[in-house]
Amino acid sequence: MRRGAARALVLASCLPASALATAAAAACAPPGDQALAAKYTTAVTNFAAPSEKQLSTLQMRADGRFRWYDLPPLPYPEIAGCWRRSGDTVVLVLGAADGGDGVKRSMPVAWTQADLNQVRREGVQTIQQAVDAGLLAAGRVWAHQDRKAGEPVRVKLYEPTSGAPPGDAKVSLRLRDGRIVEGAAVPDEEQVIDNRPGPSGGEYLFASLPADAAVQAIGIRFPNQPDRPRWVSVEDRTKLLYMIEFDARATASLFGGTMTLIVNADGSLSPALPDRGEPFVRVP
Repeated sequence: MRRGAARALVLASCLPASALATAAAAACAPPGDQALAAKYTTAVTNFAAPSEKQLSTLQMRADGRFRWYDLPPLPYPEIAGCWRRSGDTVVLVLGAADGGDGVKRSMPVAWTQADLNQVRREGVQTIQQAVDAGLLAAGRVWAHQDRKAGEPVRVKLYEPTSGAPPGDAKVSLRLRDGRIVEGAAVPDEEQVIDNRPGPSGGEYLFASLPADAAVQAIGIRFPNQPDRPRWVSVEDRTKLLYMIEFDARATASLFGGTMTLIVNADGSLSPALPDRGEPFVRVP
């Protein structure tokens, strides 16, 4: 997160709405000190009016879950996750209660005749011709097209909610014969897959696959969690393109996804240095 309580608000603007309901239903590890389970309030800056502050509420539950709400008007004005005490500090882990793996395959809607009619012109009479001319995005064709011998395979890795980049994530393919092949990250200026109207993401190219290669699964290692590979199973025929959505919270792709607070003698909680921000005052 960024310095101070404001960094958590940046994360709040990026969290999917479903995260809150999921976190509320999932279990967290024991918090370490149930005596801290209570409501706290703190003043936070209203990003819409930087000179103003408003009172927000942090609810820390005895089962290790937390919910921070009444935040400034952002797309998702509350955040949730797990908390745990360690010595004189409390660590809030955003989204940790979700329990999901954080990645899933997405299948874009295929182009239709109606889409073609909007871009049809001389020399452009088919969807493939429209794609070749750059009038229709190739991704919505390739994701449905079976790979032929010798053709490359691409993977598009993107965050559909916040647009957070995957950074130096590694993407690999597990083939049905057991081989694992790592993809090459495509430089930004050479990427050809666009997932508009959503934000762009990382593109990976597998240019030297065996002629008879059959993809069984797609593996992703995120830079903030290199020891936790994630795999997305592939059960249909091998395609030219796989669109993979990732959850920036579950993959720790947003500033690490944690906030550390100091437990004060008066029962309040203060952001740990070098963070800055108003203390969280316990509600009687």
